[in-house]
Amino acid sequence: MPAPRTRFRRPTRRGLAVAAVAVVVLIGAGAAAAMTAMPASLEIDGIRFSAAEHDAAVVRAERTGSGADGVVEVLRDELALFAVAREVGASDVERPADITDVLDDVNRSRVEAASAGAVLYGPVEYDERSFYGKAVTDIRQATLARLDAGAAGTDVTDAEVRDRFAAEPDAWAEAATTFRLDAIVGTGAVPEVSDWTALSSRGAPEQVAWTARDLESGVVGPGVVAQLTTAADGEVIGPFAAAGGWTAVRLVSRDVDTEAAFAHYRSRIRAALVEERLDDLIAQARSEQDVTLP
Repeated sequence: MPAPRTRFRRPTRRGLAVAAVAVVVLIGAGAAAAMTAMPASLEIDGIRFSAAEHDAAVVRAERTGSGADGVVEVLRDELALFAVAREVGASDVERPADITDVLDDVNRSRVEAASAGAVLYGPVEYDERSFYGKAVTDIRQATLARLDAGAAGTDVTDAEVRDRFAAEPDAWAEAATTFRLDAIVGTGAVPEVSDWTALSSRGAPEQVAWTARDLESGVVGPGVVAQLTTAADGEVIGPFAAAGGWTAVRLVSRDVDTEAAFAHYRSRIRAALVEERLDDLIAQARSEQDVTLP
């Protein structure tokens, strides 16, 4: 089912600084060597960037490995995220300066709070890079929360979650599988034979059931688990050393509890779909940008 498309308004005013989002980022202290001359004609959706905004974006571009040539792409990506966030009511930020301009106020408030004995998470005072990086992360998380709540008609439906679950059985089937086995447990050295009839003469087979949780707990080694997950019904695995003796198992059947698996993975699948929805909306907002390159 294609993601719903939301039209984005052109920015018409300078946004407030991080509304309803805990701010904090990625610009760069100690980045003077990386600064380049700001392209005077660079403009995105009517926003002309200050020298400080441009230089900080150069640092962010270099940290992603794209170098100074990637500064336009960094700014376009960030402005697209800000546009989506505004559209769904997650933030009022329009440009990087809306974040960095409040750094001094935020640090002043944190120092005062620390002096009053308040418990703070993170440093008492942020540098510009960490402040900006955390702010962008917070804006993205706030936007995801709004999308998850169905803001702007972008909600992920239960049908979409079920469809993704059904389309990717390999991602969850193993964790929802119960292996029903005949098991022979013996003492002493591990036999050198793997014939089930011969092994049965050394111990009476018992019926056991191993769930994914049992296998994850280390009841058997990873090599045995790997064999078991690819074995055909009737196949013998082992004998292998176990609990001071040895064990051999023969796969009788495997049962997959689809509904239990869906209940377990539903929230994880939904979160992945919401992430994809946001990426689609950011790409859409980016495609609608009016960019004047130098």
